[in-house]
Amino acid sequence: MLPLHPHDPPSVGPHRLYARLGEDAYARVYLGAAGVEDPVAVKVVRPEYATSPAFRSAFSHRVESARGLDSVHVCPVRDADLRGAVPWVALSRPLGPSLADLVRGNGPLPADALHPLALALAQGLVDLHSAGRAHGALWPDGVLLSDRTALLADPGLERAVHGTGQRAPHPAFTAPEGGTTPASDVFSWASALCFAASGVEGPDGLARVPLQLRGLVDTCLKLDPRLRPSAHDLVRMLGGPAEPPGWPPPVRDAIEAVADAQRSILSAAAVAPREPRGEKAASKRNRGRLLSVGAGALALVVLATAGVVLDRVLGEEAATPGPQAEGGGGSDGGSGGLITDAGCLDDPGFPAPEQPVPDDADFWKPVFSPDGDVLAATSTAGLTIWDWRGGEEVARPTEDASYGHRPVFSPVGCTVAVTEPVEYEGREHPVVLGYTHDLPGGTTTEHMGPQEGPDEDGRWLLKPRNVEGLAFSPDGGRLAVTMNTTDQGASTVVVDTATGEAGEPMAPGLQYGTVFVDEDHLATGNYGGIHVWNADTGEEVHVVRGTSSSTLAAVPGRTEVARLDGDRIVITDYTTGTEVASFTREEFETDDDPLLIELLVDTAHGRVYATWQVGTGPGSWRYQNYVWDLESGEDLAEGNEEIGGYRTIAPHPGGEVLAASTVADSELVLVDPDTFEVIERLG
Repeated sequence: MLPLHPHDPPSVGPHRLYARLGEDAYARVYLGAAGVEDPVAVKVVRPEYATSPAFRSAFSHRVESARGLDSVHVCPVRDADLRGAVPWVALSRPLGPSLADLVRGNGPLPADALHPLALALAQGLVDLHSAGRAHGALWPDGVLLSDRTALLADPGLERAVHGTGQRAPHPAFTAPEGGTTPASDVFSWASALCFAASGVEGPDGLARVPLQLRGLVDTCLKLDPRLRPSAHDLVRMLGGPAEPPGWPPPVRDAIEAVADAQRSILSAAAVAPREPRGEKAASKRNRGRLLSVGAGALALVVLATAGVVLDRVLGEEAATPGPQAEGGGGSDGGSGGLITDAGCLDDPGFPAPEQPVPDDADFWKPVFSPDGDVLAATSTAGLTIWDWRGGEEVARPTEDASYGHRPVFSPVGCTVAVTEPVEYEGREHPVVLGYTHDLPGGTTTEHMGPQEGPDEDGRWLLKPRNVEGLAFSPDGGRLAVTMNTTDQGASTVVVDTATGEAGEPMAPGLQYGTVFVDEDHLATGNYGGIHVWNADTGEEVHVVRGTSSSTLAAVPGRTEVARLDGDRIVITDYTTGTEVASFTREEFETDDDPLLIELLVDTAHGRVYATWQVGTGPGSWRYQNYVWDLESGEDLAEGNEEIGGYRTIAPHPGGEVLAASTVADSELVLVDPDTFEVIERLG
């Protein structure tokens, strides 16, 4: 189990997501819940299958045919959206590990745990086969262990992948004859038991199966499916139908430890305050309100840190609450400029913080201003702005900041864009919106992207979506705002920073990271590729296929983008599709569920920075940083122990230092760019 990635949705349908459980053959799988209901596993179909008519048809058939299945040993379908742009299904999910996680984390199961496992899974297969369906994809990751028993994680939905002409979902556990039949399920049952007894994938672990079960398991592995017993035979030979015996104490303790960790995540989220209180609460609710400005356009509200709406025009303050200006074609809009022509340390418009950052504050994402004078960093204390040379925090424009997105500075002036969670009255979970804070002017502007709304009262978004990306054009004249979307609606609007007016929505479908590649074109990323759009017309002008992550980076001054493709960071000329350079991560094959979370190309100093989050066991992970020489491809951080102590790294535009947040204490530090040693701690 891993924490949600910044690109993961906070909710799917009515189900709030709390953690990432992993992936199967066709979907990312999340731990979720809807209100006070029991937890669910929410499976969100990956883009390459969401766009496949063959998969969608097979998947819909398998989900619909599984509704109403009654079995205590098969997790039932609880909810699904099969018609949306990105199909998903929610299944009951008892707290506890998968069989694969338990074995990989604690070693093979003892002999007295194998019989209850075998009987429970055999009874699950009987229930499926009696209902006229085969599972077709039984493997250890698809077996869940609760404190009482074992269950099949789903009624065989992964087999929909086979309907696309792809190979069987899990070859090591698939019968040699292929297909989806009761006999092939029995073969997979036996292979899963071999794994449970040995930790070795597939039938090769047979020698470690205890003698009292080995003969039965061996019979189920016969090459000729006609010689295998049926699932009903298995249950009878294992002493059933009956409630399986309880787990031996060491196994039960290991299962309960994982369940307790999952329960803590759910409980912590459930008791988190839903309604903010006091003066700050009023500010948050005001942020959530949208004022109708006619014809479906939405007003932008300018908020000061005290919660009072301010509008500075030509240096004069207006103390009356109200919209900054009326919008144009998108839900962002306004006639006021977003950027004041002044330096970051020139008479800041935001007051200096009254209290220093608390000692226990966690820092997440740092970035230097283009002039190199200040350092911005998101943290649990909010968005902090530092005169890093003087070691002093000079402003804190907001006390709310999303940890997942790095702040973005405008190339001119000193405006910083950041995402922030916003409480909406009557809505259970916050919505992540974009904000620009003009440091010299002291003004804050809200950016919602192409949201759907307002409602009948002209105030509320109909289906609030999270803002996923913010990016300024190289000249600072435009701001792109990208939100997530579960349909083929537009994801992005481009705002004129001089007037605050937004253009027509563009970039349909599920998009994530947003970067400008030049003055007139922006790029968005998803798991299908990188898409380059004309910022004026919204026309898609280039596509780079072959991505293993939605994280992307522009190469400044060139028609090139960087992306992840398997075990390599690849730089591609998006106009020709030509690969320009690549950087290989050697540990790709041995790491557990590596996730690329940061990518940056620094052409001024000839470096490529990349950070992966790598699983180290159930609920734990580490960070792995790479600093490649752009020309030679050499990993400049190889063998350097210091580099493993940072979660995120940001280079200074002049090359003087690096900024980083530390893994151990989540501190904000300055780092030597050559030795990667900490040279100063700021917070």
